[in-house]
Amino acid sequence: MPNLQTQDAYIMTIFETQFHNDSSKFFDAVKNLFKTENKAQQQEYNLLKAYQEGDLSIGQIAKILDVDKLEVMALLEKYNIPFITVDEEYLNQEFNAFNS
Repeated sequence: MPNLQTQDAYIMTIFETQFHNDSSKFFDAVKNLFKTENKAQQQEYNLLKAYQEGDLSIGQIAKILDVDKLEVMALLEKYNIPFITVDEEYLNQEFNAFNS
């Protein structure tokens, strides 16, 4: 297992006090942190793709993730998923409704 070499005093304090200079435990904790974060990001992405497919609403996603709707909108931007998808059929319906 590699030795921890950093100039960051905060990281060194955590390494020394929480992990008692045990690099194996420290690196295992870091790996677990990334695994947890990746699972959360995968859940976000899957929920947003369901929104894009029309299976979930912004409000439903907000409730599942326990965030507000503005945060869901920020996640849509983060993952480059459009808030609304406009196709030719939609535009024709809107145009016809406007001209009626």
